[in-house]
Amino acid sequence: MKSKTLNAAVLGSIFVLGLSLPVMAQSTTTQSTTTTQEAQPAQEAQPAVSQTTTTTTTQEPAPPAMAQDVIHENEAPPMTKHEMKDQRKQQKLEEKSAEARAKAEKEDAKAMKQDNKSSNAAEKANVPQ
Repeated sequence: MKSKTLNAAVLGSIFVLGLSLPVMAQSTTTQSTTTTQEAQPAQEAQPAVSQTTTTTTTQEPAPPAMAQDVIHENEAPPMTKHEMKDQRKQQKLEEKSAEARAKAEKEDAKAMKQDNKSSNAAEKANVPQ
């Protein structure tokens, strides 16, 4: 029983360490460059030049993105059930009015065609042969 508890504690610690290593590796980067230049004896006596550059970059991991809490400028907030119901109702009304307009245009075209037929028949009757 004691060994099971000890094994669970050791395995749990190793697991947590394994998960935290990638996070720690992302958070800090260190780079160091050293250049040394000494004067040549054949030339004039110049002091030795030493240059050291050290760069340290610390980057915190990005926080996880919030899926639905973020609203972009061009996006509208989510609609409520009532708003969705009103939108569907409005769309149905627009479809009905479009159908009514199409039907009226069709009837107008039919009436114009009938008028043209009767005009043509009257003209043919009045034309001397």
